[in-house]
Amino acid sequence: MQPETILSRIRYATLSTVDEGGRAWAAPVWYAFEKTNDIILYWWSSVDSQHSRNIARSSDVYITIFDSTAPEGDGLGLYIRAVAEQIPDDRLDAAIECYNTTTRQFKLNHENTTGIAPTRLYRARAVTIQVNDGRESDGFYQDIRRDI
Repeated sequence: MQPETILSRIRYATLSTVDEGGRAWAAPVWYAFEKTNDIILYWWSSVDSQHSRNIARSSDVYITIFDSTAPEGDGLGLYIRAVAEQIPDDRLDAAIECYNTTTRQFKLNHENTTGIAPTRLYRARAVTIQVNDGRESDGFYQDIRRDI
C-alpha cells in the first residue's frame, strides 16, 4: 500500500516532539498532506502549545498515522521521521489552500495564521517513512517496520 492511501483515509496524526528537558510529548493533530517530490504534512496549532514550542526549539519530529478502529492484527500504520517548522508568511497561500481542501469546520486564512492570531500553520517534510509489517518466526510473531 502506498503512503498516499493511508494519508488520504486517516485524518489525524500523532505528532511526537521532545521538550527542553528531553521528555517526549505527543499530540494529535488534524492534517492535510501534499505529495510532490516529498510528502509534506500541514497542521494548524497554537504557537503556545507544547508541541509548537518544542518545534521552535528543535525541528526533529516523529509522526505516526494509523486507523485505531482496525481489528487487532489488521491495522496498518505509517511511521514518519520528519523535519517540522512554522510556515513562513510568504509561503502561506499554497499551504492554506492545501489545508482548506481537507476541512469543513476550520477554514484558514491570513487573519487566523499571521499577525496577532495565536495560531499558525506548520509543516513537516518527511525524511523517512516506514510501514508496519510482521512475521512469524519459531512460533513467535514479531512486529517490524519496513522502509517505503
